[in-house]
Amino acid sequence: MNDRPIRAVALGFFDGVHRGHVSILQKTAETARALGLRPAALTFRQHPRSLFGGAPPLLTTAQRRAELIAGQGIEEVLMLDFDRGFASRTPEQFIVDVLWKTYRCGAVVTGENYRFGRCAQGTPELLRREGGALGMHVVTCPAVTDGGLPVSSTRIRRLVEAGGLEEAGRLLGRPFSLSGPVTHGRRVGRRLGYPTINLAPDPGLALPPHGVYAARVHIAEQTVPAVTNIGVRPTFGEGGGLSVESYLMDFDRQIYEQTVRVDLLRFLRPERAFPSADALREQIALDVQSALRAQHEVSL
Repeated sequence: MNDRPIRAVALGFFDGVHRGHVSILQKTAETARALGLRPAALTFRQHPRSLFGGAPPLLTTAQRRAELIAGQGIEEVLMLDFDRGFASRTPEQFIVDVLWKTYRCGAVVTGENYRFGRCAQGTPELLRREGGALGMHVVTCPAVTDGGLPVSSTRIRRLVEAGGLEEAGRLLGRPFSLSGPVTHGRRVGRRLGYPTINLAPDPGLALPPHGVYAARVHIAEQTVPAVTNIGVRPTFGEGGGLSVESYLMDFDRQIYEQTVRVDLLRFLRPERAFPSADALREQIALDVQSALRAQHEVSL
Protein backbone atom coordinates (compact mmCIF):
# COMPACT_ATOMS: atom_id res chain seq x y z
CA MET A 1 0.00 0.00 0.00
CA ASN A 2 1.25 3.47 -0.86
CA ASP A 3 1.07 5.51 2.36
CA ARG A 4 2.87 8.57 1.02
CA PRO A 5 1.36 11.82 2.42
CA ILE A 6 -0.92 13.45 -0.11
CA ARG A 7 -2.61 16.39 1.65
CA ALA A 8 -1.84 19.70 3.33
CA VAL A 9 -4.85 20.26 5.58
CA ALA A 10 -6.29 23.36 7.26
CA LEU A 11 -7.88 22.46 10.59
CA GLY A 12 -10.81 24.37 12.11
CA PHE A 13 -14.55 24.82 12.16
CA PHE A 14 -14.26 28.03 10.09
CA ASP A 15 -17.70 29.47 10.92
CA GLY A 16 -18.13 32.54 8.76
CA VAL A 17 -14.84 31.96 6.90
CA HIS A 18 -13.73 35.38 8.11
CA ARG A 19 -10.43 37.16 7.48
CA GLY A 20 -8.64 35.12 10.14
CA HIS A 21 -9.84 31.88 8.59
CA VAL A 22 -8.85 33.10 5.14
CA SER A 23 -5.25 33.60 6.32
CA ILE A 24 -5.15 29.94 7.47
CA LEU A 25 -6.71 28.64 4.25
CA GLN A 26 -4.43 30.68 2.02
CA LYS A 27 -1.39 29.55 4.03
CA THR A 28 -2.56 25.96 3.51
CA ALA A 29 -2.75 26.45 -0.25
CA GLU A 30 0.72 28.03 -0.22
CA THR A 31 2.15 25.20 1.90
CA ALA A 32 0.56 22.59 -0.36
CA ARG A 33 2.17 24.14 -3.44
CA ALA A 34 5.57 24.27 -1.76
CA LEU A 35 5.43 20.62 -0.67
CA GLY A 36 3.67 19.17 -3.71
CA LEU A 37 0.56 18.22 -1.73
CA ARG A 38 -3.19 18.63 -2.28
CA PRO A 39 -4.66 21.65 -0.41
CA ALA A 40 -7.57 20.50 1.79
CA ALA A 41 -9.57 21.60 4.83
CA LEU A 42 -10.94 19.36 7.57
CA THR A 43 -14.03 20.66 9.32
CA PHE A 44 -17.35 19.47 10.76
CA ARG A 45 -20.97 19.69 9.62
CA GLN A 46 -22.09 20.45 13.17
CA HIS A 47 -20.53 22.88 15.62
CA PRO A 48 -18.60 20.73 18.14
CA ARG A 49 -20.51 22.34 21.00
CA SER A 50 -23.82 21.13 19.52
CA LEU A 51 -23.07 17.68 20.92
CA PHE A 52 -23.35 19.12 24.42
CA GLY A 53 -26.27 21.49 23.84
CA GLY A 54 -24.31 24.73 23.76
CA ALA A 55 -23.78 25.56 20.09
CA PRO A 56 -24.01 29.25 19.22
CA PRO A 57 -26.03 30.57 16.28
CA LEU A 58 -23.84 30.20 13.22
CA LEU A 59 -22.71 32.75 10.65
CA THR A 60 -22.89 30.31 7.72
CA THR A 61 -24.62 27.06 6.83
CA ALA A 62 -22.40 24.02 6.25
CA GLN A 63 -22.96 24.28 2.49
CA ARG A 64 -22.07 27.97 2.33
CA ARG A 65 -19.06 27.39 4.56
CA ALA A 66 -17.78 24.70 2.19
CA GLU A 67 -18.25 27.02 -0.80
CA LEU A 68 -16.32 29.84 0.88
CA ILE A 69 -13.51 27.52 1.97
CA ALA A 70 -13.17 26.19 -1.58
CA GLY A 71 -12.94 29.76 -2.83
CA GLN A 72 -9.60 30.19 -1.06
CA GLY A 73 -7.61 27.76 -3.18
CA ILE A 74 -8.69 24.66 -1.26
CA GLU A 75 -9.32 21.71 -3.57
CA GLU A 76 -10.94 19.33 -1.07
CA VAL A 77 -13.28 20.14 1.84
CA LEU A 78 -13.45 17.18 4.25
CA MET A 79 -16.77 17.74 6.09
CA LEU A 80 -17.00 15.25 8.98
CA ASP A 81 -19.78 14.48 11.46
CA PHE A 82 -18.88 15.45 15.01
CA ASP A 83 -20.45 12.69 17.08
CA ARG A 84 -19.71 11.15 20.48
CA GLY A 85 -17.32 8.64 18.96
CA PHE A 86 -15.29 11.39 17.35
CA ALA A 87 -15.42 13.54 20.47
CA SER A 88 -14.02 10.70 22.59
CA ARG A 89 -10.74 10.48 20.65
CA THR A 90 -7.66 11.64 22.51
CA PRO A 91 -5.56 14.33 20.82
CA GLU A 92 -2.95 11.69 20.03
CA GLN A 93 -5.57 9.42 18.42
CA PHE A 94 -6.80 12.32 16.32
CA ILE A 95 -3.27 13.01 15.07
CA VAL A 96 -2.37 9.39 14.30
CA ASP A 97 -5.70 7.84 13.26
CA VAL A 98 -7.40 10.77 11.53
CA LEU A 99 -4.67 13.06 10.21
CA TRP A 100 -1.92 10.54 9.53
CA LYS A 101 -3.60 7.24 8.72
CA THR A 102 -6.98 8.26 7.29
CA TYR A 103 -6.23 11.53 5.48
CA ARG A 104 -2.48 11.09 4.93
CA CYS A 105 -1.57 14.60 5.93
CA GLY A 106 1.93 15.68 5.08
CA ALA A 107 1.23 19.14 6.47
CA VAL A 108 -1.37 20.73 8.75
CA VAL A 109 -2.11 24.40 9.25
CA THR A 110 -4.00 25.82 12.26
CA GLY A 111 -4.70 29.03 14.09
CA GLU A 112 -2.85 29.68 17.33
CA ASN A 113 -5.99 29.02 19.40
CA TYR A 114 -6.89 25.72 17.74
CA ARG A 115 -7.95 22.97 20.17
CA PHE A 116 -8.77 19.34 19.37
CA GLY A 117 -9.30 15.89 20.84
CA ARG A 118 -11.20 14.76 23.92
CA CYS A 119 -12.16 17.69 26.16
CA ALA A 120 -10.31 19.99 23.71
CA GLN A 121 -7.01 19.00 25.33
CA GLY A 122 -4.96 19.15 22.12
CA THR A 123 -2.97 22.29 21.33
CA PRO A 124 -0.84 23.47 18.40
CA GLU A 125 2.24 22.68 20.53
CA LEU A 126 1.11 19.06 20.96
CA LEU A 127 0.31 18.84 17.26
CA ARG A 128 3.76 20.13 16.39
CA ARG A 129 5.46 17.64 18.70
CA GLU A 130 3.41 14.52 17.90
CA GLY A 131 2.75 15.33 14.25
CA GLY A 132 6.35 16.32 13.69
CA ALA A 133 7.48 12.95 15.01
CA LEU A 134 5.44 11.34 12.23
CA GLY A 135 6.95 13.61 9.60
CA MET A 136 4.09 16.13 9.34
CA HIS A 137 4.95 19.73 8.57
CA VAL A 138 2.99 21.81 11.14
CA VAL A 139 2.24 25.52 10.62
CA THR A 140 0.56 27.76 13.22
CA CYS A 141 -0.86 31.06 11.93
CA PRO A 142 -1.03 34.10 14.20
CA ALA A 143 -4.42 35.68 14.85
CA VAL A 144 -5.54 38.37 12.42
CA THR A 145 -6.45 41.52 14.34
CA ASP A 146 -8.67 44.50 13.60
CA GLY A 147 -8.73 47.54 15.86
CA GLY A 148 -6.30 45.80 18.18
CA LEU A 149 -8.61 42.81 18.77
CA PRO A 150 -8.56 39.36 17.15
CA VAL A 151 -10.99 38.74 14.29
CA SER A 152 -13.19 35.89 15.55
CA SER A 153 -16.54 34.26 14.82
CA THR A 154 -17.74 35.21 18.31
CA ARG A 155 -16.92 38.88 17.76
CA ILE A 156 -18.65 38.91 14.38
CA ARG A 157 -21.71 37.08 15.75
CA ARG A 158 -22.15 39.72 18.45
CA LEU A 159 -21.90 42.48 15.87
CA VAL A 160 -24.52 40.82 13.65
CA GLU A 161 -26.92 40.32 16.55
CA ALA A 162 -26.49 43.98 17.54
CA GLY A 163 -27.11 45.23 13.99
CA GLY A 164 -23.49 46.23 13.33
CA LEU A 165 -23.54 44.92 9.77
CA GLU A 166 -20.88 47.21 8.33
CA GLU A 167 -18.30 46.32 10.97
CA ALA A 168 -19.24 42.64 10.76
CA GLY A 169 -18.75 42.80 6.99
CA ARG A 170 -15.32 44.36 7.43
CA LEU A 171 -14.23 41.52 9.72
CA LEU A 172 -15.71 38.87 7.43
CA GLY A 173 -14.16 40.44 4.34
CA ARG A 174 -17.58 40.44 2.65
CA PRO A 175 -21.16 41.30 3.67
CA PHE A 176 -22.99 39.10 6.17
CA SER A 177 -25.62 37.18 4.19
CA LEU A 178 -28.66 34.94 4.47
CA SER A 179 -29.56 32.33 1.86
CA GLY A 180 -32.52 30.15 1.00
CA PRO A 181 -35.20 29.31 -1.57
CA VAL A 182 -37.72 31.99 -2.48
CA THR A 183 -41.10 31.15 -0.93
CA HIS A 184 -44.64 32.40 -1.56
CA GLY A 185 -45.77 35.31 0.59
CA ARG A 186 -49.07 37.13 1.07
CA ARG A 187 -48.41 39.68 -1.72
CA VAL A 188 -48.77 42.66 0.61
CA GLY A 189 -45.73 44.32 -0.95
CA ARG A 190 -47.22 43.96 -4.42
CA ARG A 191 -50.39 45.72 -3.29
CA LEU A 192 -48.22 48.57 -1.98
CA GLY A 193 -46.40 48.86 -5.31
CA TYR A 194 -43.24 47.25 -3.93
CA PRO A 195 -43.37 43.52 -4.73
CA THR A 196 -41.04 41.45 -2.61
CA ILE A 197 -39.41 38.05 -2.50
CA ASN A 198 -39.55 36.04 0.72
CA LEU A 199 -37.19 33.48 2.18
CA ALA A 200 -37.18 31.56 5.43
CA PRO A 201 -33.74 31.81 7.08
CA ASP A 202 -32.02 28.70 8.39
CA PRO A 203 -33.08 28.40 12.07
CA GLY A 204 -29.52 27.73 13.18
CA LEU A 205 -28.12 31.02 11.90
CA ALA A 206 -27.38 34.24 13.72
CA LEU A 207 -29.79 37.03 12.79
CA PRO A 208 -29.59 40.80 13.07
CA PRO A 209 -32.33 42.71 14.93
CA HIS A 210 -35.76 43.13 13.37
CA GLY A 211 -35.56 46.06 11.02
CA VAL A 212 -34.96 47.34 7.51
CA TYR A 213 -31.63 46.91 5.76
CA ALA A 214 -29.87 48.05 2.62
CA ALA A 215 -29.07 44.83 0.77
CA ARG A 216 -27.89 43.15 -2.41
CA VAL A 217 -29.63 40.01 -3.63
CA HIS A 218 -27.73 37.45 -5.70
CA ILE A 219 -29.92 35.46 -8.12
CA ALA A 220 -27.91 33.02 -10.23
CA GLU A 221 -25.37 35.29 -11.98
CA GLN A 222 -27.28 38.53 -11.33
CA THR A 223 -26.83 40.94 -8.40
CA VAL A 224 -29.74 43.29 -7.63
CA PRO A 225 -29.86 46.21 -5.15
CA ALA A 226 -32.59 45.72 -2.58
CA VAL A 227 -34.32 46.79 0.61
CA THR A 228 -34.76 43.91 3.05
CA ASN A 229 -37.11 43.72 6.02
CA ILE A 230 -36.37 41.19 8.75
CA GLY A 231 -39.22 40.79 11.19
CA VAL A 232 -42.89 40.04 11.63
CA ARG A 233 -44.58 42.73 9.44
CA PRO A 234 -46.46 44.48 12.28
CA THR A 235 -48.41 47.00 10.17
CA PHE A 236 -50.77 44.34 8.86
CA GLY A 237 -50.76 42.10 11.93
CA GLU A 238 -50.06 39.09 9.76
CA GLY A 239 -48.38 36.84 12.29
CA GLY A 240 -46.87 33.69 10.85
CA GLY A 241 -43.44 34.15 12.40
CA LEU A 242 -40.22 35.66 11.20
CA SER A 243 -39.74 36.59 7.56
CA VAL A 244 -36.90 37.91 5.43
CA GLU A 245 -38.60 39.98 2.76
CA SER A 246 -36.73 41.89 0.04
CA TYR A 247 -37.88 44.49 -2.47
CA LEU A 248 -35.62 44.14 -5.54
CA MET A 249 -35.12 47.36 -7.45
CA ASP A 250 -35.86 47.31 -11.19
CA PHE A 251 -36.56 43.58 -11.13
CA ASP A 252 -39.82 41.90 -12.13
CA ARG A 253 -39.09 38.20 -12.80
CA GLN A 254 -40.80 35.36 -10.96
CA ILE A 255 -38.14 33.38 -9.10
CA TYR A 256 -40.13 31.16 -6.72
CA GLU A 257 -38.17 28.14 -5.44
CA GLN A 258 -34.87 29.53 -6.71
CA THR A 259 -32.15 29.85 -4.08
CA VAL A 260 -30.95 33.40 -3.52
CA ARG A 261 -28.37 35.03 -1.26
CA VAL A 262 -29.19 38.29 0.51
CA ASP A 263 -26.14 40.39 1.46
CA LEU A 264 -27.04 42.75 4.31
CA LEU A 265 -25.05 45.97 3.91
CA ARG A 266 -26.40 48.45 6.45
CA PHE A 267 -29.09 48.77 9.12
CA LEU A 268 -31.49 51.52 8.04
CA ARG A 269 -34.21 51.62 10.72
CA PRO A 270 -36.08 49.42 13.21
CA GLU A 271 -39.20 47.58 12.12
CA ARG A 272 -42.35 49.32 13.32
CA ALA A 273 -46.08 49.45 12.71
CA PHE A 274 -47.47 52.26 10.52
CA PRO A 275 -50.93 53.81 10.89
CA SER A 276 -51.89 53.09 7.29
CA ALA A 277 -50.79 51.45 4.07
CA ASP A 278 -50.11 54.91 2.59
CA ALA A 279 -47.79 55.79 5.48
CA LEU A 280 -45.89 52.54 4.99
CA ARG A 281 -45.69 53.12 1.23
CA GLU A 282 -44.15 56.57 1.81
CA GLN A 283 -41.60 55.13 4.22
CA ILE A 284 -40.61 52.37 1.80
CA ALA A 285 -39.89 55.02 -0.83
CA LEU A 286 -37.52 56.69 1.65
CA ASP A 287 -35.96 53.34 2.50
CA VAL A 288 -35.26 52.72 -1.19
CA GLN A 289 -33.36 56.01 -1.44
CA SER A 290 -31.35 55.21 1.70
CA ALA A 291 -30.56 51.74 0.36
CA LEU A 292 -29.39 53.17 -2.96
CA ARG A 293 -26.98 55.47 -1.15
CA ALA A 294 -25.65 52.54 0.86
CA GLN A 295 -24.93 50.59 -2.35
CA HIS A 296 -22.28 53.20 -3.19
CA GLU A 297 -21.04 53.91 0.33
CA VAL A 298 -20.45 50.33 1.52
CA SER A 299 -17.27 49.16 -0.19
CA LEU A 300 -17.66 45.38 0.33
